[in-house]
Amino acid sequence: MTKVKDIARLIEEVAPLQLQEDYDNAGYQVGDMENEVTKVVVCLDITESVVDMAIKLGAELIVSHHPLLFRPIKRITPSDYISRTIIKAIQANITLYSAHTNLDNAYKGVNYRIAEMLNLEDIKPLAPLPSHRLCGIANAEMTGSGIIGKLPAVCSAVELVATVKKVFKCESVRTNLNMLSRPSRLITTLALCGGSGADFIRDAERQNADAYLTGEIGYHHFFGHDGMLLMEAGHFETEQYTRDLIKDIIEERLPNISIFII
Repeated sequence: MTKVKDIARLIEEVAPLQLQEDYDNAGYQVGDMENEVTKVVVCLDITESVVDMAIKLGAELIVSHHPLLFRPIKRITPSDYISRTIIKAIQANITLYSAHTNLDNAYKGVNYRIAEMLNLEDIKPLAPLPSHRLCGIANAEMTGSGIIGKLPAVCSAVELVATVKKVFKCESVRTNLNMLSRPSRLITTLALCGGSGADFIRDAERQNADAYLTGEIGYHHFFGHDGMLLMEAGHFETEQYTRDLIKDIIEERLPNISIFII
């Protein structure tokens, strides 16, 4: 008999909760950790429609990347989607669990999966975590925010943007266009961070990255980085493969559990 806590333990072996950022709320969101699990829904965000699908599938657990409960709430009524989602999950006895920045920062976590999709080589953390957060963590030297590595082949800025669009199924990629006006500029080293990674642009510059990829940069962050190609590919787009990562973590040890990616 597999319980919610057994699946949470597998995820936390890869992504211990101590790796999450101070502002985060990873881990249990709603429900009973002692509940038995036969079917799991994996998603990026928990919404009403995701809970509806979990109910239809007969799933007892939803594992998301982004926490449903990210900021404190003062009331649970049908007046907003977060409350409605909580109510639906409780009524259906579905447990909600999230692996967020702990999975972002983990060795072989979200950013490693993004690097794998781009075939990066000689990878290492872009911004290593402080030592006090790494007590007892395996592969601590490979733990941190973002990734920096070498592309499998030198390419131009235009070619790299085209690759990013293809790999992450983007309709468009926002860039600092001055770099695209220099087709002779070659890209060898790429830094990246899934989701909202504008805070690590300076880290990428300090490590002499030729390009930096993330999901959200924001208008003003594009200025003042003329020596490095910036690519904003979308929060969902850069983190979409997190669902496959979570599925792989569970399936490797619990092959009899049915897992549905939404």
